[in-house]
Amino acid sequence: MPRIKPPAIRPGDTIGVVSPSSYKSLEALQPGIQKVVQRGYRLVFGEHAFDRRGYLAGEDRDRAADLNAMFANPDVKAILCTRGGYGASRILDYLDWDVIRAHPKPFIGYSDITTLHLAFLRHTEMVVFYAPMIITLARDVSRLAVENLFELLEQPRPLGTYDTREGNVRTLVPGIAEGELTGGCLCLVTAACGTPEQVDARGKILCLEDVDEPPYAVDRMLTQLKRCGVLDEAAGFVIGEITNWEQHVHDPAETLTIEQIWQDILAPLGKPAIVGFPFGHMTNPLTLPLGVRARLDATAGTLTLLEPAVS
Repeated sequence: MPRIKPPAIRPGDTIGVVSPSSYKSLEALQPGIQKVVQRGYRLVFGEHAFDRRGYLAGEDRDRAADLNAMFANPDVKAILCTRGGYGASRILDYLDWDVIRAHPKPFIGYSDITTLHLAFLRHTEMVVFYAPMIITLARDVSRLAVENLFELLEQPRPLGTYDTREGNVRTLVPGIAEGELTGGCLCLVTAACGTPEQVDARGKILCLEDVDEPPYAVDRMLTQLKRCGVLDEAAGFVIGEITNWEQHVHDPAETLTIEQIWQDILAPLGKPAIVGFPFGHMTNPLTLPLGVRARLDATAGTLTLLEPAVS
């Protein structure tokens, strides 16, 4: 079944803002809100977008209700998450997949939102966007990253080859692979194993990145994905960075580096792979539309979108 491409958005449209995971104050989000408004968009906030219950942005059913309502609202043309954190997995059983499937819209987020992206790909066949959130845009994000986000959301044409000048892309395994993009935050992709939302990597380009994970944890998660068959099914790999992993290392003699882990677990698979692609928990993250076909030339260190992300 072909993927559903949500309709393109344009300045003047209304974007719905939701908090499916953790809480962030409106004050902390203001700089990011201003960037979206300056682009020409109106924002409407979910009823519970600023609720708080411990590390969660309110009750599970309320966070799910906000998401369902945004998809059902014909005035809302795209849905943007405030932040990640934790909690998306707790709302999956309360989402109305029939409503979501019947009203395709760009759904935008990363980190803990990986859980929802994998669910959308499984249950709706809709393209989703692993992309900067409001909290990301509240930082001093580069013009390149912001323009990349909106070009993918606004232009119903193939992006072409990504401009990765703000990353540090290296070839891990040379070669060429084509397939849909899938994946997201490593710890959430791994946590989905054994659930109905387990990542489907068959013939796809698996994209993985994470933040604040010690090397042994990255090793453990990749090993689990290998033993689950996920890595063997993939056509190729686009690996970002494990941002801030060094903070967990007190004695270099007692750890492997992240590069050694890629070499130990991914390189022997012999599939085209690059590392250092700038997405996710990076200073200037590019946007990956999951469910869109792409061409990975790992020898050249390039990733090219072969089709539009929106209709």
